Amino acid sequence: MATMNILFKNVWEKDLDLKERVKKFWNDLNALPDNVSIEDRARQLVFVAVDEDKVIGVTTAHRARIPKLNNNYFYNFRTLVHPRYRIPGLVDKLAVLTRDFLETLYISGQSDCIGLITVIENEQLKQERREAVFPSTKMFFIGQTKAGHHIRLYYFKGAKI
Repeated sequence: MATMNILFKNVWEKDLDLKERVKKFWNDLNALPDNVSIEDRARQLVFVAVDEDKVIGVTTAHRARIPKLNNNYFYNFRTLVHPRYRIPGLVDKLAVLTRDFLETLYISGQSDCIGLITVIENEQLKQERREAVFPSTKMFFIGQTKAGHHIRLYYFKGAKI
């Protein structure tokens, strides 16, 4: 891999050209489950990491009511980095940019989501990153899914339950 010049672009509700390139990225990696609409997922894009115009990572988020968390709304957060670009810090940078941006929406009254929730499905990550609170994102472990995936949560500043 050559020297990287990674740019992080916020595409929340904008940049349709880049969203088309993200769809190709997902298709090339066969990243989306069969029951997921690529158009719906593209509308959920928050940040895209590009290296010389090549999409190498993305974050998505969508509003979701979580019954077990007092019926509050959270952003269901996802991240995907191309396997060849899984360098230390890249996924954390994407996650922190996304967290901070979505938190500004809450603080400014543009969203009723009080935080982020995510499910960690990557087996290697589940084994290697066992901290109760991730240092970079401040997302904390709250349990596991029936399939054994880790559930992590972050409350935005000023969140009320």
